[in-house]
Amino acid sequence: MKPFWITNLILFQASWFSAAFLTSYATLIITVLLIIHFALSPNAKDDFKVLPLVILGLFVDNLHFSIGTFTTPDPFFPNWLVLLWVMFIISLNYSLHWLINKPLLVLVAFGAIGGTLSYWGGIKTGALEINWTNSSVIFTLAIAWGILFPLLVVSYRYIQQTLVSQISR
Repeated sequence: MKPFWITNLILFQASWFSAAFLTSYATLIITVLLIIHFALSPNAKDDFKVLPLVILGLFVDNLHFSIGTFTTPDPFFPNWLVLLWVMFIISLNYSLHWLINKPLLVLVAFGAIGGTLSYWGGIKTGALEINWTNSSVIFTLAIAWGILFPLLVVSYRYIQQTLVSQISR
């Protein structure tokens, strides 16, 4: 059997594409993909332990919605975005795990570039709508993700160290 990070990568990408291109069905699709992930995961218990990190991502996205960086056609915070955050965070255990011990500057760059491109893709497919100029949105996303991704990784490391120290006792 292939390493699980490949399965996680496929499930995460399928989640992103369903959010971007099948927004009306994304909540259902991502829910099914998460069920598949947890059913197949070799470390489902560890996956649940990192879920509190979803709060950081939701906070930043809620801030973006509040200040008008982007919106959705629906007046409420989209459920599919909450579920996409769940899939993203558990990907830190698998397909994104190679980034966990990278230097801070690499994390900042990865967040600023990767996070911005991901959201920009969502904007271009119509899953998100923007209220600002393109350059303002790109700049805001790059700053936010340049801070958020390293914060997520540092928080992830803390959770992992806490788990290891609890097991050692």
